[in-house]
Amino acid sequence: MLMIETNTKRDISLSGVLSMPLLDAGKARALLLNLDAGQAVAPCQMPFMVLYFFIEGQGQIRMGDEQVEFQPGSLIAVPAGAVRSISAGHQTRVLAVQIP
Repeated sequence: MLMIETNTKRDISLSGVLSMPLLDAGKARALLLNLDAGQAVAPCQMPFMVLYFFIEGQGQIRMGDEQVEFQPGSLIAVPAGAVRSISAGHQTRVLAVQIP
């Protein structure tokens, strides 16, 4: 068993989105993303499914032509191969779990 306290990992990057690896278990990875208000994750494409759990903040996540608003507690699944981007309207913390 491994427990990771994400509440202690609150650094915000002044020059862009801060991505902190939390776990690399071979087949699955977990990252903590910290975004300041107005920051964004540029459109990118992953070869695996990604589950995004929004711990705090509000903003939008876009996948292709579809866009949804997120808030604390939102869980969004993006399938492998889909182009996605995230825009933070407020300071945002996101747990991203990559599943091959």
